Amino acid sequence: IADGACDCDGNVTDCAGDCAGDATYDSCDVCNGDGTSCLDEIISLGDATNGSVAVFYSSSEAIGGFQFSLDGATATEASGGAAEAAGFTVTVGSQAVLGVSFDGSSIPAGEGLLTTLALAEYSSASDACLAGLVVSDPVGSGIDFTAGTCVSLPCDDADADATCDHADDCVGSYDCADVCNGDSVIDECGVCGGSGIADGACDCD
Repeated sequence: IADGACDCDGNVTDCAGDCAGDATYDSCDVCNGDGTSCLDEIISLGDATNGSVAVFYSSSEAIGGFQFSLDGATATEASGGAAEAAGFTVTVGSQAVLGVSFDGSSIPAGEGLLTTLALAEYSSASDACLAGLVVSDPVGSGIDFTAGTCVSLPCDDADADATCDHADDCVGSYDCADVCNGDSVIDECGVCGGSGIADGACDCD
């Protein structure tokens, strides 16, 4: 048998000690691992749109429940992601977002989309941040998780009036007739949309 081989066919021993086996080290340097044992424990916000924001997770342990609040924005409902796939009930209240399973199921260790939050309409630029983060394992013990950084809520403001265009009644300005971006102006006689001094007259009277 050749040096380094484990049989007469030239095969070598894998990381599990099996001759000609196919076990390999994962990204966490664990033999036959699934690459989750060294993941950071973090829940973070993804890019926001005018109406929603994605919540992502990374966990080296299975998640049995989670709770957090959203500062800088108001969530109205939650849907999709690993929470929905695991059969979690995700409740969005005035104080917090709560995800639990009533049948003992859990979100497997790994990373990806946890859930997507629908946002109430907002009118000014701000940042959305996670706060009050609590995560537990399937038996109810707490897991030390970190909240990701805040994300900016999109707010286009073409007319620079400090009101986001998607919530602005008029992107531009009102004319004297109260028409958005209208062309009526006050004439020299003080009349909105007037024609000024009449032909042949010398004043507004």
